Amino acid sequence: MVIEPLGHHELLVVVTQLAVLLFVARALGEAVSAVGQPAVVGELLAGVVLGPSILGVVAPTVYADLFVVSESQFHLLEIVSWIGLIMLLIVTGLETDVDLVVSKGRTALLLSLGGITVPFATGFALGWYLPAEFVATADGRLVFSLFIATAMSISAIPVIAKVLIELDVIRRDIGQLILAAGMVDDTIGWILLATVAGLAQRGVVDLGAAATTVLSVIVFLGIAFTVGQRAVQELVRWVDNTVGGETAMLTLLMVLALSAGAITQYLGLEAILGAFVVGILVGQVNRFDQALRHTFEVVTLGIFAPIFFAIAGLRMNVAALLDPTVFAVGLVVLGVACFGKFVGIIGAAQLAGLSRWEGITIGGGMNARGAMEIIVATIGLGLGILTIEMYSIIVMVAIVTSLMAPAVMRWSIPRIEMREDERRRLAGERQRRRSFVARLQRVLLPTRCRPNSQFAAQLVGSLTREQDIEVTTMYLQRNADDGGHSSRTGSLIDRVRHTLRGVTGTGGSTRDRGAGRASPPDHSTNERRSHYEDDQRSTREDERRCHDLMERQLGLPRSQRRSITRRERTSAKETVLEEAAAGYDLLALGATEHDASTGDALFTATTDEIIRDATCTVLIANTNRTYGADAAIDELSIDRILVPTGGSQYTRHAAEIAFAIGRDREAVCDVTHVVTRPRADDAFVDRPGVESAVGLGERLVDGDANLGRRIGADTRRNVIVSDRDPEAELVALTRREEYDLVVLGGNLRPLSGRAFFGYRVEYVFQNADCPVVVLASS
Repeated sequence: MVIEPLGHHELLVVVTQLAVLLFVARALGEAVSAVGQPAVVGELLAGVVLGPSILGVVAPTVYADLFVVSESQFHLLEIVSWIGLIMLLIVTGLETDVDLVVSKGRTALLLSLGGITVPFATGFALGWYLPAEFVATADGRLVFSLFIATAMSISAIPVIAKVLIELDVIRRDIGQLILAAGMVDDTIGWILLATVAGLAQRGVVDLGAAATTVLSVIVFLGIAFTVGQRAVQELVRWVDNTVGGETAMLTLLMVLALSAGAITQYLGLEAILGAFVVGILVGQVNRFDQALRHTFEVVTLGIFAPIFFAIAGLRMNVAALLDPTVFAVGLVVLGVACFGKFVGIIGAAQLAGLSRWEGITIGGGMNARGAMEIIVATIGLGLGILTIEMYSIIVMVAIVTSLMAPAVMRWSIPRIEMREDERRRLAGERQRRRSFVARLQRVLLPTRCRPNSQFAAQLVGSLTREQDIEVTTMYLQRNADDGGHSSRTGSLIDRVRHTLRGVTGTGGSTRDRGAGRASPPDHSTNERRSHYEDDQRSTREDERRCHDLMERQLGLPRSQRRSITRRERTSAKETVLEEAAAGYDLLALGATEHDASTGDALFTATTDEIIRDATCTVLIANTNRTYGADAAIDELSIDRILVPTGGSQYTRHAAEIAFAIGRDREAVCDVTHVVTRPRADDAFVDRPGVESAVGLGERLVDGDANLGRRIGADTRRNVIVSDRDPEAELVALTRREEYDLVVLGGNLRPLSGRAFFGYRVEYVFQNADCPVVVLASS
């Protein structure tokens, strides 16, 4: 059967609806933002303005043409609304701090129970005593009361999340508590709704259905946060490695969220639960960085969320509330709804040891019902539990409480005193957002297993251990013309040539064979083939040995490392740069000593060109020790690290590298700044005095040392006044103090077509009496 495509008129209507809803929602959102209110207030009001309450009165023809449509036509609009809701829950999940929520689990559970039990009790009492004309069936008072109780208990996580984001408090303890309590609240609410809906349909309480729902929640969350978490991490890494790019990562996020939403919808738990959980899981993966989150959030909050909120408000008909009886009952229902939430939450907050203002803030946030209660009202109307008047009242309560939430939270949040541990946590998060090391996701380590390359692997292992950073070890196979190694690592073309020679090489001419004379056996062809096969085996053995050795030097779990082999094409440089351009954040190299052809360069021409042309930051490691070319080195002991600082961004990045290594090795990091005394022949007579330079140096050293302590490294401050130039004093320090490692930061500067980091960096690199690392930024 062929499904008819969407008609011209139907498409015209839905496109026009979306354009009008988005424009009005964003316009009103910006208007209320201009007067200091969250944009979500204007976006909810957009639906009221475009609904029967205002547009339906002012321009009834326009309203009828736009929104008085068939059910199937309106369902097209609802699909877009649900996409917006799912995306908003993904954003909420991305911003959820699981560790913080778990650490405050008892508090969140108490708040949730308070936000459920008291509203449920007051809502049930309200439903039991409401006038009979508001009950759909005369013998349905019990079901009606249970339904009202459920409607009063529920909260609107999407509204709460939007308000918290706009008030910039979603990362604060109070924001995370509201989200955690709200999710538990809503989960219990949906279970209650499923139970009451089953009662309405079957006439009896279906405890089996309720138990199945509870079990489904437990099983889904259990699988999601164990097997699912590992699967999501591996999938995100695989997509980033295989495809890469922002588009692929955002596509993966939506596919995962929609798939999980389909599962939870199938289980009767609502699609938003699955989307929220996927947001949490993806948010724990370092590969899905802040830039990706920002892009997704901008699209969600700028396009889809406003449409969702506007459609939620579109359902409200203020005219139905103008009847005096309906209006009075509506005020009572609104009062009971707010009273139940605030009393329940504030009471639970006191039991949990929270302050009064924290209780008011959480009560104000969880009092928002938003689209969740509108969905509940729609279900109640469809099941014949609610009259149209009661439906309008519940929709009114949903919108009014959602409009109240931002005002209450904006008023109460500034009165909440920030605790010291929260201040430290937020400062740490800000630091991680600015941190160079925290932004690392993928590290490339090209190698032929030379000693310096092995040392680079040891340092990279210390740098990335117990972090969500993947290290790729790339074994470089030489090309056919490199250094006479063609017999060992011939290219595909070489192998084809060998094969062709084996068939037509020297086995006699065609004429001789055609004449019937037997060709003598060609022993040289068989010998070449045998040599070729032996060389291939030797190459594979070298490759395996190198990968095994580098894995041991890294010392990372399998989840953090991968090994690849790349055959040189035109050159080693091009092979490395091509791979490094595939989304790596750091390129780690073992230094190679220069040869005569490179003049005064620090490295071989190939290494020099890689450093100069790399599009990412490069780390170069040098043991400053003599080893055999194929030696397997032991792990170098690192107990003291010299960290020169000059206040620049690249020395700060190098300091972060040193602190991460120091934390892993439990080494002392000496943050050092050298001040040179003015000389008698100094041409700069107006240069600052020693005291001023020392004061500046102490501030620089203090800043980096404090950073090291926040990272978890054991740091020492060291400002040295010397008659020597800084580079000479640093080299002397390495000899006098017996440092195990120097970590330098250098920015690449153009000089004679080679990689140049500045004379000071190169002098220390060449002359230090211990291993040296340079972090090179372009």
